[in-house]
Amino acid sequence: MPFFPPRSPYSGRLSHTLAALGLSAAALLPAAFAQAAPAPITDNVPSFAGPDDVMRVLPAQLLPALQVNCHGVKIAAPAWRAQLEASAALLINLNQVTVPEKQAILPMAMLCPAPSPLAAAWSRAAEQASNLVKLDFPGAPEQVTGAGFIGPKGGRVLIVNRSAQAVRVNLGTWVSKTARLDQYTEPGAAAQPPKVEHLRRALGTQDAQGILLPPMSLSVVG
Repeated sequence: MPFFPPRSPYSGRLSHTLAALGLSAAALLPAAFAQAAPAPITDNVPSFAGPDDVMRVLPAQLLPALQVNCHGVKIAAPAWRAQLEASAALLINLNQVTVPEKQAILPMAMLCPAPSPLAAAWSRAAEQASNLVKLDFPGAPEQVTGAGFIGPKGGRVLIVNRSAQAVRVNLGTWVSKTARLDQYTEPGAAAQPPKVEHLRRALGTQDAQGILLPPMSLSVVG
């Protein structure tokens, strides 16, 4: 006859305990996944989406003009607000079917003395681009101006926020999730001489719902 070992009085209790532990672990799984999702934004900064406009050919003279030789040029750096105004004006000028040669560049006063933050920002946005698409942000302050620079290896976006308030813009598929953010903001009042502040970092979960644009800032994403 086959031999059956005596059943332990604890075996049934153990199986119930293991089953309960399995159910508890399963109940915890959704919570773990929920914690991995980006936290909702609660800073009350207005957020805007940016539909695209028509594609334009980027003037060939733009990049050489940004690499101006400032050697021996003595020009006092203009106010940051003036530099942002010049950037916004250039974005508007580039959104033309045919761009007059004198309208496709930034004034030398904005690019010298070198190294100029403005030249660095524009060079990074346009260095591989052959085309430009102006981006509009309906509902955003009219001082928010942006464009997508498109090249063989993808696109980069340059956005100017000349308003006195922070805004958030959702760029959708215009930039990849592995893009880098270069953000230039108004110099601190204590800085002497005034120096434009530069933030450089990779995009992260905090950008999933939009890129935060500080007041009086210029941002390059890509």
